Amino acid sequence: EEKPFEVVKENDVFVVKGDKIEKLLRMTKFTDEGARRFANKLRHLGVDDELRKQGIVPGDIVRILDFEFEFKD
Repeated sequence: EEKPFEVVKENDVFVVKGDKIEKLLRMTKFTDEGARRFANKLRHLGVDDELRKQGIVPGDIVRILDFEFEFKD
């Protein structure tokens, strides 16, 4: 089964691309609860696991579209 996203590293930033992930980001209201729900959905889709496979560590930056956040374990 093909993943609904891809992760590429551009300089020191891990960039997550994919229609499903980008749509999810655009639909999210980033309140505390909204951010938590968004993070849980990414984890459920396997984004965290893929980031770890590519060598991410806590404190590294992740970008989806124009939104950047710090990776936390």
